[in-house]
Amino acid sequence: MGCKDNMLVQDVSTRWNSTYAMLSRLQEQRWPVTATLSDPAVTQRGKHYLDLKPEQWNLIEELNQVLEPFESATVFLSGQQYVTLSALPHLVHKLKKNIQSPELETGPVSSFQTHATEQVTERWQGLLEFTPESPNITVLAAALDSRFRKLKFLAAEEVVKVQSAVQAMALGAKQQVRHPTASEHGADSTAQDSPPAAHAKRTTSFLDSDSTTSDEEQDEEQQLLQAVHQEVFMYFGEHPLSKKENPLTWWEKNAARYPTLAELARSLLGIPATSTPSERLFSAAGNIVSKKRASLSPEHADMLTFLHCIKVLL
Repeated sequence: MGCKDNMLVQDVSTRWNSTYAMLSRLQEQRWPVTATLSDPAVTQRGKHYLDLKPEQWNLIEELNQVLEPFESATVFLSGQQYVTLSALPHLVHKLKKNIQSPELETGPVSSFQTHATEQVTERWQGLLEFTPESPNITVLAAALDSRFRKLKFLAAEEVVKVQSAVQAMALGAKQQVRHPTASEHGADSTAQDSPPAAHAKRTTSFLDSDSTTSDEEQDEEQQLLQAVHQEVFMYFGEHPLSKKENPLTWWEKNAARYPTLAELARSLLGIPATSTPSERLFSAAGNIVSKKRASLSPEHADMLTFLHCIKVLL
């Protein structure tokens, strides 16, 4: 009948999107299934009622249209070889839009469509909340993703808050590089100076000090602030990258232009959106350390798990 040679799939309550997998495969195999159930040589006449009615097939077709965006979103967010966290706000926005877009005829699917939209909105209502006191890591990652740097999913005043937070983070990272922590200074001075020597050093420093040193430090801080501000201003002023492009490749090419922001992007864009990669790792380790290989040392188990991960990435 020109259909793919695939088996039917059973819904499993513990597997994500398995209902969609079952219904989409059933729709794909509709005519072979119908022919099998209506063939007296294969199916007893008393069981011909097992075939679905036309309105039920229409129900499955429309339900698949609503469930397909969930499958696409789940597959994308479960990835581990590309950036996922920064795409979450854009993806949730698109998910709600795609759920509502099909014009459906059947009442039950329309009701499910409305209910699914309400559930997605309720579950992700705090996704875009952002305050300077408690920055949203997801929104910050989206800001440092060159595809979503315009933050079109936020209001204008919220965009300004996010940009200010990014600038503050960049300034803090820059200052940390230029000035080590006070505890490190304290440890070094304690180790190098005995109490009398330290006292003499402070006295000499006090007698020789003037306003020149403080002025120079203020000038340096002002230059540092201006450099960071210029870097942030230029970054957010650029045209966003295409959604199909890889932001990691873009940062690799532009790290010299935005050195401070590149370090922030390195720390934020590597965060996975879901726990799926770690779950895969647990499953792989469980297959490696089995009952028949219970004598593996922790070091060897680590090595074998690492090699498994490298094989998957390659």
